Formats: sequence, C-alpha cells, structure tokens
Amino acid sequence: MNVSVKKPVILKVDNISKHFGGVTALDRVSFEVAEGECHAIVGENGAGKTTLINILNGAIFPDSGYFEFLGEKFNGLDPLTSMQRGLSVIHQELALIEPLSVMENIFIGDLNGKFKGFIKSQKTLKNETEKILISLGCDIDPTDLIESLSTSKKQIVEIAKALVTSPKLILMDEPTSSLALGETRKLFEMINILKQRGISIIFVSHRLNEVKEISDRITVIRDGHYIGTVNTDETSVDQIIRMMVGREIKLYEKLQHEEVKKTAILEVAGLTKKPYFTDISFTVKSGEILAFYGLIGAGRTELAETIFGYIHRDRGVIKTHGRVCDIKSPKDAMRYGIGLLPEDRKIAGIIDSMSVRENLSIAVLPKLARFGIVKKSEENKIVDRFVKLLEIKTASVDDAITNLSGGNQQKVMIARLMAIDVDILIMDEPTQGVDVGVKAEIHKLLRELTKRSIAVIVISSDLPEVLSIADQIIVIRSGMLIGKIKSEEATEEKIMTMATIG
Repeated sequence: MNVSVKKPVILKVDNISKHFGGVTALDRVSFEVAEGECHAIVGENGAGKTTLINILNGAIFPDSGYFEFLGEKFNGLDPLTSMQRGLSVIHQELALIEPLSVMENIFIGDLNGKFKGFIKSQKTLKNETEKILISLGCDIDPTDLIESLSTSKKQIVEIAKALVTSPKLILMDEPTSSLALGETRKLFEMINILKQRGISIIFVSHRLNEVKEISDRITVIRDGHYIGTVNTDETSVDQIIRMMVGREIKLYEKLQHEEVKKTAILEVAGLTKKPYFTDISFTVKSGEILAFYGLIGAGRTELAETIFGYIHRDRGVIKTHGRVCDIKSPKDAMRYGIGLLPEDRKIAGIIDSMSVRENLSIAVLPKLARFGIVKKSEENKIVDRFVKLLEIKTASVDDAITNLSGGNQQKVMIARLMAIDVDILIMDEPTQGVDVGVKAEIHKLLRELTKRSIAVIVISSDLPEVLSIADQIIVIRSGMLIGKIKSEEATEEKIMTMATIG
C-alpha cells in the first residue's frame, strides 16, 4: 500500500535496513516525503521508528539501502553534514541549556559575527531571534532564560533553533508527549506555518488522534518492516491501528465494572500543599477507578506525590480503611497499602543499572529475606508470575531493563507495585509514550485490578482515555478542585470547559 504525491519529493528512503546483533531493527524500509508535507511515522514500541530517525539525522548508519535528500544520494550522514544539508531534528528530550537565554540557545551553533574571531553582539542576537520568533507567530522574549519557560515555549524554542540552519526537513520525535491540549494546539499552528513556507515535517507520535489531525500522509512500520503509506484524510484511526498491530484493537472501549458493593478505601480531606494545590477532598472506593484530569501545571502530579509521601503536606487528612494515616515518606505510604507509578519512569521509576528481575522484585525483597539473605526461589516465583500475568516481553528476566521497550518497562513498574500487595494504586500518566497495543493491555490490566478490589487513581492528559477508564472524574485547575463527574455524565466538552475556563 503506497500513495503517490503531486508535490516534489524531497526525501526518498529506499530499502533501508539496520541490525543490532541478532535483532533486526529495520528491514528494507522505503517511503517518500514531499515538499511542505507533514508525514507521520507510526508503529508500536520497538517497530523501528527511532532507529529510522537516527539514521536520517546521522546518529547511526544503515547496514544497507540508501536515501535521497534534495536530489543527493546518501548511504548515511554524520549529524553535522545532515544539518548542513538542511535536515534538522527535534528530539523528545529537548536539547536546551536551561541556564542560558532563549537567544543564546537558538544561536548556540551560529554565534560567529561578521568579522573573523568575533561573535554576534547581544543586540544582533536579540534582533535575529525576534525575527525568527515573529515569523512563528509567538511573543517569547529572546532574553528570557530557558528555565523560566513552559514546556510548550521550550518546544517553540527548539523549532526556532532548528530554523537557524534554514532546514528543508524537520524530524519531530514525539513532540507532544509532554504537552497539554492547548500547548499542542500551539505546536500545530507552528507546524502549519512551516508547511506554508515549504518546509517538510516528519512527525513521529503514539497519539493517533493528533496524527490524524496534523499529518497529510501516514507511513506505518511494524516489527521493522514497512507496512504501507496512506492518505490521512482517507484513513480512520481504527485502520491505522490494524496496520500497526496486525489485528483488531478497540483502544478506547469503555471499561465495564461489576456492580458490587464497594467500600471507601482512601479518603482525602482538605489536603493542601502550597503553591501546588489547596483544599483537595475526595474518596475512592475498592474496585473503583478515579481519574484526575487537568492541564499541565494544575497540580495533579504534586497531589499524587503528597499522598505518597514524596512531598510533605501543609495540612489535610489522609485515611485508608477508615483510619488516619501518618504519611511522611513513601515507605510510610506503602505500609498503608498505597503504591505510586511515577510519571517519569526513567527518573523516578526504573533503575537503569539493574535487570528486569531486580527492578520488579526490589520493593518486595525485605519480605523475602531471612537474616539478610533473600530466598531466590521465592523471588523467582514472584518475578515469573508477574512476567506471565502482564505479558512482559523480555528474552530473560536477567537482561538489563534498558533493553526493554518503553511499554514493557512500564509493565515492570506496575508489576513491582502489584508484588507488594498494594490496595490503593496511583498511576501518573500510565500510558504516556507507549504504543496502542501496550495502551490497550494497560487498560485491560486496569480491569483486572478493579476485579481484585484495588482502588485505582489515574492521572492522565489523554482525555479519551479518561472517559473510557474512569468511574469518577475529578477536574483540577490551578491547584483547585473544580468538580467531580460520574463517567456516564462526562463528555469531552464538559471536562475541557471545567479544566480551562475560570
């Protein structure tokens, strides 16, 4: 399945292959990108998307195949030559220097002045930066420090930085992964401005609704193989998913919960931690999923971290099973049966230096030890049980966790919490950065957790996800609890109005 384009082709990828040891990352992948086109690349975790991006930007060389860019044929490029030829990349992890100003970051690779041995003056830097930012329709002050900017503004600075080299093609790898809805809108405005100027975009994302909205065409990769390229306006999200996974998946199917008598398991009253949130009260029952929704900066993550003991509250009461909890640390929270899956698994979740086994079992080891010696047989039972239960894909549980895809790392973190027998599970963006297949599996896992009478709190920026999984939805805006809605009464319009309109 391949769709031709009427505009001039600026990039042609022809039979690109790449192997890492015995693993095939890409196998004879071919596609084309047209001038002024937003071309989306989608696929499950491990499909080969990042490998493809790294080949195009010169980070790695292909084993075979080639690509043509602006009429020149290459077997591979180094990053500098790639940039000089007019190809820029914006990685998911933004490459900005926080203590420097906007203008210093934008021109960090082009500070030479008119005369040899001299750098651009502050006035010149500011004027040239203003021209670029105005052309993008934004009003960021060139002298602002990066560390003072919101995530969306940092994303805009990355785009402005890419424009300094006058690119013809910009690679964007998961550019909306840390953006709220309004910030994503602003990014899409930027992309449309770039397209009007004849600049092409390769847009890599797991968020298929966004892919449908911003792209002109979509190329699907599965297990390193090219599956096809389709016109976006002629394709449904369900069709894209089928191409990605090779089977039917209902991504946002409404979770069905058994109607059984439920008891209050977690009660929060008047919880306050300034400046993050004030006077938050709610109750979660056993076997219930409570979802928190709000824009980035609303205070959702800080609320979760306060309940779990990472942050010390100013005031308020936390009860589990009707008794007041004295939570001053995560260890205290786990003692009361509370577990937290953090938003950033790379920083606060996985331990890079450890294996899959060690990451999964580390929280339960004290229970398995006698006189300081861990019963390996018991550890093996627990690890094997959860690897099978959550279908964690790993060649061996003794492999480094960094060898796993992002989705499987997320499963290991969930298994770690389940292993310590928590009955209140807080999950902060549990499906962020995972593919549709893993997302569906995590949603399925939530069903299983509620059947075990576990109370689940989900913090999510994915509004369709919130509507599909939650029994109750709480909306937070600027640290204030704006309202509670039962799932059967909730709509996207209602929730977004509550989250954005004061």
